[in-house]
Amino acid sequence: MIFYTLGVTPAEPGYSVARIAPRLGGLAWAEGKAPTPHGLIWVRAERARVVVDSPVPVIVEMPGREARTLPAGRHDV
Repeated sequence: MIFYTLGVTPAEPGYSVARIAPRLGGLAWAEGKAPTPHGLIWVRAERARVVVDSPVPVIVEMPGREARTLPAGRHDV
C-alpha cells in the first residue's frame, strides 16, 4: 500500500529526497508510514489533499496538478 496507493518512493538515492504520488483508485483516502534511512515518512492522501510529514524533502505529485517540491517537515497540500 505504501508504494502503490500512497506512492512513496525515493526520488534520489538513499531517500535523500522522496516522491509522494498517491493513486487512490476507488478509495476515498489512505494513510500510512514509509520507513526510510532518515526516519518515517507519514502520508495521508485524500482526493484533493495530501498531508505529509517527512524528515527529508519531498516531491508531491497529484493528478491534474503541477508537482511541488517541499522541504522536510509537515505540509498540507
